[in-house]
Amino acid sequence: MWTCQKCKQKFVNTNQWHSCGQNTVANFLQKKTDKTIELYEYLITEFRKFGDFELHPAKTRIALNKKMRFASINKLGKDYLDAHLVFTERYDETLCFHKIDTVTNSAHVHHFRLYSKEDLTDELKKYMKMAYEIGTRKHLEK
Repeated sequence: MWTCQKCKQKFVNTNQWHSCGQNTVANFLQKKTDKTIELYEYLITEFRKFGDFELHPAKTRIALNKKMRFASINKLGKDYLDAHLVFTERYDETLCFHKIDTVTNSAHVHHFRLYSKEDLTDELKKYMKMAYEIGTRKHLEK
């Protein structure tokens, strides 16, 4: 793990590009609705059931990091939360994700949206756990 000397964020790659801002979770949540803050807190609580991780707030998102960033909360709208999970392969067969971006052959960003706690289905929680495990880099131990 490499730690930026300026902003103290941790990265898998040495000298990894990043915005290096002094952002906070509180700043990201500022002026958001009670509903979306509740969705944010619920999502973080559900992720914490899989294990510990760090929050890496940036100006436009909050990344979840274990040994690498495995998920991100990208936007809190008026009545919804947009987030994504990172996988080493695509999961096109599910309706959990409304968009999948292929960044590299082994990095696929799966986007989802929550309007309510009920949108966090058992199937989506299964994918969240898989993403968390990617964050631990267990897939590289095989």
